[in-house]
Amino acid sequence: MKAIQFTVPVYGEDLFALLEDKKDNFYGYYHRHEELQITYILKGRGTIMIGNVVQSFNQDDVFILKPNEPHMFDKYGAEKVAEEDTIHAIHLFVNLDRMAKFFTLAEFADLSTYFLELDVSKRIESSVAQSLRDNFLNLLHKVGIPKFTEFITLLHTLLQYRNAAISLYSGIRNLIYSDKDGERISSVFKYTLDNFDHDISIGEVASLVYMTPTSFCKFFKKHTMKTYIGFLNEVRIEKACQLLMNKKTESISETAFQVGFNNIVHFNRVFKRIMGLSPHNYMQLHTIV
Repeated sequence: MKAIQFTVPVYGEDLFALLEDKKDNFYGYYHRHEELQITYILKGRGTIMIGNVVQSFNQDDVFILKPNEPHMFDKYGAEKVAEEDTIHAIHLFVNLDRMAKFFTLAEFADLSTYFLELDVSKRIESSVAQSLRDNFLNLLHKVGIPKFTEFITLLHTLLQYRNAAISLYSGIRNLIYSDKDGERISSVFKYTLDNFDHDISIGEVASLVYMTPTSFCKFFKKHTMKTYIGFLNEVRIEKACQLLMNKKTESISETAFQVGFNNIVHFNRVFKRIMGLSPHNYMQLHTIV
């Protein structure tokens, strides 16, 4: 099995670091790091896994990922590499241990309470978050004190939007993985995202991590609080939602087959159980004009 780094090293010695993603896709593995991560999606749509939560993301969404929260971004239509299909995102990594000295100042008390005590990752949807676009872009081009000032301004603005932030709580208060277990989960998640539109058996996924099917099922349930089939269905339904929203298929039955279901009745039943409404009603409510 290819070696996968689950725990990513700390970014340098600064209070915060910036990474601009402008390429075919995001880093393709489920991973964690010690820093708080704040990500702005400048361009692109796709899937994000945070803990055991599977969700879509859209252009202008912002994610606040708490330290050591395992996560993975995956672009919608990742097989395409044309210029118009590239993603563009800005990731801000904040070392909260190094920020602690500033958070002790009275002027930073509210920031300290919000960010140091963040117990669940957050999402701010595009309708609200797009007002932060210039803040993130400015961070890329400023240096020294102006850059630090822009950074504090961004944190303060995020604090003002805290009531608009959606909690991404999976039901698992703390995901405690050894690096070895994290690498196994990462391999399974990546394989699932790459092959969700094909038949996937428990046996083939178990073989990826050198386990028997029975041992794998116990391992996966222990670390995600989900069965593998339940997780696979969530990924497939999330991908179906993207197809329906973006009018990428001619019919609901075609959507079902494109995301790996071979029975339209089963697809409709699973879709309604996960999303709370039928594919037809979802398409009517969420279609992007």
